[in-house]
Amino acid sequence: MLYRGRWFLRHLAYKMLFKKLSGIGYIGKPIFCKGLRGISINRRFRIFPGSRIECLKFGKIFIGENVSIGHNLFIQTSSRINIGSNVNMSANVFIGSTDYSIKPYNGEPFLKQKEVERPIAIEDGVFIGYGVVILPGAYLSKGCIVGANSVVKGRFESGSIIAGSPARLIRKR
Repeated sequence: MLYRGRWFLRHLAYKMLFKKLSGIGYIGKPIFCKGLRGISINRRFRIFPGSRIECLKFGKIFIGENVSIGHNLFIQTSSRINIGSNVNMSANVFIGSTDYSIKPYNGEPFLKQKEVERPIAIEDGVFIGYGVVILPGAYLSKGCIVGANSVVKGRFESGSIIAGSPARLIRKR
């Protein structure tokens, strides 16, 4: 339980670095954070150790109230990622808004391929299972449930239960 006290103190220290970090919460020791000024976090935010958050260029990340994130989250954006309130993410989740316009190989290095940014939205009350990958342009409406090891791309209606790789709608609640 002592470790959670250190996590709380780390939360207080980070309040000075993030654009917005309000209320009481706790933050486990992150491996890497970049672009903290582009990140806004509301009350009752909990994140376990091993996370990597990259807010690049003019990217913005908005996280609502009462959000719980498991171990080893990786978020990367150069555009915008919105995470609503009462969202629960299991461990080993990847959320990335950068896509590439890949052409057939012509000798040009991969890093010279054109980047395409597509914002991501995760609305209130969403549950994201273990090992989920959320790809550019994904939109999860209120109350969606994403099953473990799913790869999510596209738009899903409120209350959808999503599973598989690539993700498909199992049923609407």
